[in-house]
Amino acid sequence: MKLKFICFLSICVIGLLFGSQTFAQYDDWNVSASNYARYYHFDSTKVDSAATRFQFDFYMDQFYTGAWFEAKHVMSGTGFNYTSNQLSQRYFGWENSGLTVHAGNFYQVFDRGLALNAFHDDVVGIDLVLDGAQVNWRNQYFDLDVLSATRGAAGGLATPIIRGARTKIKPLKMFQLGGAYVSFIETTRANINQVNGRFILDHVDAYIEYAKRDYILVNIFDPALNEKKSGDGTYANITGYYSYFSGFFEYKNYIHLIYPDFGYLNTPPAVNRQDRLLQAEAANSFLHINGERGFRGNLSFAADQYWGVEVDLSRSYSRDTLAVEFHETFAEIRGNFFNNSTFYINLDKINYSWTTVDSLGTSTLYFRDELKPSLEMYYELDDFNSITLDAFLTKYDLPTITDTLDFFSDSTDYSEKNVSLTFSRAPNLRATIGGSWSDNEASTDPSGMGFLEITYTYKNHDLTVFYGGQRGGLVCSGGTCTFHPTFKGVRVTLLSRL
Repeated sequence: MKLKFICFLSICVIGLLFGSQTFAQYDDWNVSASNYARYYHFDSTKVDSAATRFQFDFYMDQFYTGAWFEAKHVMSGTGFNYTSNQLSQRYFGWENSGLTVHAGNFYQVFDRGLALNAFHDDVVGIDLVLDGAQVNWRNQYFDLDVLSATRGAAGGLATPIIRGARTKIKPLKMFQLGGAYVSFIETTRANINQVNGRFILDHVDAYIEYAKRDYILVNIFDPALNEKKSGDGTYANITGYYSYFSGFFEYKNYIHLIYPDFGYLNTPPAVNRQDRLLQAEAANSFLHINGERGFRGNLSFAADQYWGVEVDLSRSYSRDTLAVEFHETFAEIRGNFFNNSTFYINLDKINYSWTTVDSLGTSTLYFRDELKPSLEMYYELDDFNSITLDAFLTKYDLPTITDTLDFFSDSTDYSEKNVSLTFSRAPNLRATIGGSWSDNEASTDPSGMGFLEITYTYKNHDLTVFYGGQRGGLVCSGGTCTFHPTFKGVRVTLLSRL
């Protein structure tokens, strides 16, 4: 690892651990900072990787300024190695009485994200930061957002200019009405118009949003063959509660809304418990669909603070000629048989399928099932100490088309078992020991792996040390998914805030 990177990381750690003596807060100004540092040592390749993100903000009266500095040193062991040190974000602005004027880098989500959804997510490794200027105004009866910005290569294809405005009118406590307009300007222009409304009354909260997109599908070989296209999206949600019951219902219907078609901007809500967007699920299977429709229903019954039942059902279908479906069924019961204890038992089942048609018109059905029963038991030893047992099994049924007699006997089927025991001592210490086992014959990962993870909290600093093996898999957040590989080695994470 390069010496300058080690020095920089050391300065960040020392500065934040003892920063309370350096950073101060007065009546007219204050300073805040945070640092997210990670270190990895891979047992298989004997190489090290590290990264840190240092965020610094300075406030004086109504003015503020800040920056993000990121440094990375990645050694994959496969030849994909790099080191980078860069000022990834810088910004300044002014705010007073609900009015904010901001210049530099920022993120922006308009309502539920159908018109604009530029976000940052460390879980799936997506950073859709914007660079430009925005004005925000908030008061009791009116909201307004106006922006003009650019961003890095969108999906690796282009660098669009993004201009947009959003407004919301709140004349009554029970009723809100809003809308937005966003324009993506490249060699051609894509426009999105959006309207939304919200109604709140006693035990019911209802929201609906509709967006329409107009754009040109560019033919890179012959501009004369450029095609005018349109897309639209609807999202609706109603939540209610009465007595011991509570629940909600979600509806989605999107097509040609993500910008660009293979990008992440304007990622709509996933509308299922595992946060999987059908378009992203299809892309992971090397399929491409432009839209989906579906719903999710959830009903909970709680007799008291301990005993309760929850049922969650979601269905998603593609809007393209390619038939792709994603269904999820979830059920959970919680309760306690002893004082100072709580248990959760749940079952999560996923059915994912798609149909292909060959040149002769023959249809072929493919599907993948996941079944995940889980058990979590929590026991409070005293006011400061507690123990948590977490165990779950995931069964993957991956039949092929040749399994005409028994779909669930194919050699590609496998299961993974996970169990962990956590001891927590508030507010400083958390220690977890666990392991996982897999009978996946096609995998090169070890069939069994164990781990030990310790988290120590000191003031505003969280230090986590992980040693052992952690099985990889699909990770989803905000409707986008990525595959995390299996990790075996040492991982150290430091999160500090001032």
